Amino acid sequence: MRWHYRDPLLVWLMPSSYALHILEEWVGGFPEWIAMVAGASLPRPAFVVINAVAIALMIAAARAATQRESNGWMAVTIATILIVNALAHAAGSLVTGVYSPGLFTGVVLYLPLSQLVLLRAWRQADRDVLRRGLVAGIALHTLVFGVALAIART
Repeated sequence: MRWHYRDPLLVWLMPSSYALHILEEWVGGFPEWIAMVAGASLPRPAFVVINAVAIALMIAAARAATQRESNGWMAVTIATILIVNALAHAAGSLVTGVYSPGLFTGVVLYLPLSQLVLLRAWRQADRDVLRRGLVAGIALHTLVFGVALAIART
């Protein structure tokens, strides 16, 4: 089967799409848009730091996931973060009634990539690997969003 959930091309497309997503958020004004949710904008330097740390960790996880089967849960984690983020942007746009910067890359890049990884993992990975990746992805996205909101509110 061509697309294994840990296929290097597939896994490395996720951090690449994240880089494009950060650019869309930056240009679109996501740090300021978050003010509709938090009541105060996210300082741009904090946005840069949060995303620099996140992309470094995502690159490390992608590398680990493609090198060892025991790290396959990290590919599932990345895919889970991306799909949760895409859904959060969609929900944010619906709730606020305006474009949430990051929505385009979330829908066009994140959803197809993450769905492919997760569907393949569902068929190919051990259930513990799948469960660990899903839980870690949801927890990490929640943590990052919580940190961003806390920073915006300070």
